[in-house]
Amino acid sequence: MEHLFLEILAEATQKGNKPSNTFKAVSINRVFEAISKKFQVQCDAKHVENHLRTVKKQWQIICTIWGESGFGWDDNMKMITCDRATYDAAVMAHKKYEPLLNKSIDHYDEMALVVGKDMATGSFARPFADIDLDDDNQDSVPIDCNNEETEEVRTNVSSSSTSKRKRNKAQESFVDEQIKFVGE
Repeated sequence: MEHLFLEILAEATQKGNKPSNTFKAVSINRVFEAISKKFQVQCDAKHVENHLRTVKKQWQIICTIWGESGFGWDDNMKMITCDRATYDAAVMAHKKYEPLLNKSIDHYDEMALVVGKDMATGSFARPFADIDLDDDNQDSVPIDCNNEETEEVRTNVSSSSTSKRKRNKAQESFVDEQIKFVGE
C-alpha cells in the first residue's frame, strides 16, 4: 500500500500537482481510489492525509539524523550509515532512529519527491539559532511615518530591492516598554 501511495504522489509531484506543501485534492482522491480498488479496503482522503503526515514525520527524522555528527549516507543502498558506537548512542537517546540506521530506507526516492521539498536539507537545514544575521546585508532606509518626523530604521534588504515599513511612535514605545518589562 505504501509503495502505491508514494508512487502516485511522486507522479503527482512531477506533474506539478503539489503547488506548495500540500497536494491538490485530485491527487489525494487518486491515491485513495487506487488503494481501495487494488487492496479491496475502504480508504478515504483522511486516511491518505494521515499517512502523508506519518511519512513527513519519518522524513523529518531522516533529515535530523543527516544533520548530526557521525552519520553517513550510502546512496546505492539508500541508507544512513554509522559505526556501532554512534548507533548505540543514537538509539539510546532517540529510539525512533533505530528503524532508519544501517538499514535500507524503503521507497526512499519516492519519499524524497513527495515530502523532501517540504523541508530544507543538507547545507540549507539549520536551526534558527544558527542562521547568520550579521549586518553584512543591511542598509539604512528612511521611513516616512505619516508626515511625522523621518526615522531611520535598519532593515534587511537584498542587493536588488529595498524594504520599507511604517511604524507609529506610540506603537514603538509601547513595544519597547513591553520588551524592557519582560527583560526585567
